[in-house]
Amino acid sequence: MGQCQRTITLFSGILLWMKISDQLKEIPAKPGIYIFYDETDSVLYVGKAINLRNRVRSYFSTTHSDRPWIAVMIGLIKRIETTIVTNELEALMLESTLIKQYLPKFNIKLTDDKTYPFVKLSRGELIPRFSIVRRRTSKTDEHYFGPYLSARSAQFTLEFLRDLYGIHISDKPLQVNKTRACFHCQLTGHPCPCAGEISQEAYEEKVDKATLFLRGKRKNILHDLQLEMERAAETKQFERAAKLRDRLHASQQITTPQSVISTHNEDYDALGVFSSSTAAVICVTHIRDGRVSGQQHFFVENSSGESDRKILRDFLTMMYPTLHTIPQLVAISEELEDQQLIELLLSQQSGRRVELRTAERGEKLQIVQLSTRNAESKLQQRLVNQDKAFEGLVALKELLGLPEIPERIEAIDISNLGASEPVGAAVCFLYGQPEKNEYRRYIIKTVQGQNDFAMIREVVSRRLSDTSRPLPDLLVIDGGPEQLKFAVAALNQSQHDSVRIISLAKKPDRIFIPDRKTSVSAKRLNKGVLLLARIRDEVHRYGLSFQRARQRKKSLKHSE
Repeated sequence: MGQCQRTITLFSGILLWMKISDQLKEIPAKPGIYIFYDETDSVLYVGKAINLRNRVRSYFSTTHSDRPWIAVMIGLIKRIETTIVTNELEALMLESTLIKQYLPKFNIKLTDDKTYPFVKLSRGELIPRFSIVRRRTSKTDEHYFGPYLSARSAQFTLEFLRDLYGIHISDKPLQVNKTRACFHCQLTGHPCPCAGEISQEAYEEKVDKATLFLRGKRKNILHDLQLEMERAAETKQFERAAKLRDRLHASQQITTPQSVISTHNEDYDALGVFSSSTAAVICVTHIRDGRVSGQQHFFVENSSGESDRKILRDFLTMMYPTLHTIPQLVAISEELEDQQLIELLLSQQSGRRVELRTAERGEKLQIVQLSTRNAESKLQQRLVNQDKAFEGLVALKELLGLPEIPERIEAIDISNLGASEPVGAAVCFLYGQPEKNEYRRYIIKTVQGQNDFAMIREVVSRRLSDTSRPLPDLLVIDGGPEQLKFAVAALNQSQHDSVRIISLAKKPDRIFIPDRKTSVSAKRLNKGVLLLARIRDEVHRYGLSFQRARQRKKSLKHSE
């Protein structure tokens, strides 16, 4: 029995590897986070890695007998997404943010609500002081630095600056006019502002130097450190001199600037562009409440000879206004020629003032650069797969006798449970690859009862009446001759003669075209049929996930 079970497990693993191997080839060998999705597009697991390709492949290359939950999880994985970052620390922070956002089924559940620690400088007091906090306010006399991986790392940095400059660390306002210096000033030999041993101006200068270090401007820190170590050596405080040297090294390691979390509670989008000689990708990174909350990628075809500035401008004027929400600030990589006019357009679209800001320094530049790196990664994945997809498109053109290769293929399916919550779904494939920004979901409005054919006609009519998007070169209906007949009726009513329409039935896969009684004959492993089957399966998955979501929502309402 044990040998039989192992054989079944091994066979299942081989099937899963074959199913997902193409996705694994696309994963970059860079640091970042990975997300596993199931067939309903729900997040199963979020993880981080120094090398994404090696880490994700490891899930499918061993049996994980010591961790059976992994074996269960990998059997549910249908899709993998990755986001690259600069280093492992950024990956750790982004992983934590996304786990709290998605609450994945297979991640460890965290019950606390702690956020990353920051160093706070309180300047609106007689003696400015530093402290460590996890909540930030909007007070103008408070300044924040970080985030830090842990409170201990932030404390270590402040202790180094206290030893070097004599700045004060305290959770409460400091008392003035003390009769004697505080303990740390006595220990390090620094003049104590609490006891009036140093003027306020001189102490403010020390605070400014510490602030420059926390902001990453460390040009003069080695000079100051050398002077302080010499002073410690002159007074025969050799242990303190060595301690200063070691703390500087440690602080430089733990205060690496992070680009996945902002030091301000801001909402904005950061746009990055990466282009090749034939195509381009625009990555939109969403920052909400100072954290990366998600990304969207938009593929631009036929961009040969166009500059990144022109690609970005066209995206902002044509595609970006169609997004659900536009924040008041959009960070971009370079200034546009008619930037003010585009700001006015976006402001009218969102109903509030929208600012386009060129990111030249600081955190916003880091987020724009992060977007650009992810745009580059997505474009590389697209180009690697383009050859394989192109073979399927050529085979489909020959199989259907089309005059040209169908660059834009869309598919429509109906999903319902009896007459309950019927919905329609439409997916889009550009050059043989799924373009998820073009997916659409439809709630059936005009059909009563269970009439799948009439529902097909409604969804096709609504899709063809959508003038905001290009029409498909080929429209695929999930079903047989009857579904095709109702879809053709909607097509004829729309008078879009350029759209070719077919239907694809299952078990076995059979292609039906208008005005032909029998299905199109094709070999079982014809690459054109395989491409259509992939598109059909995708629209079925997409529609089913929407229908299930509406059923759950309906059940919750009834239970209240």
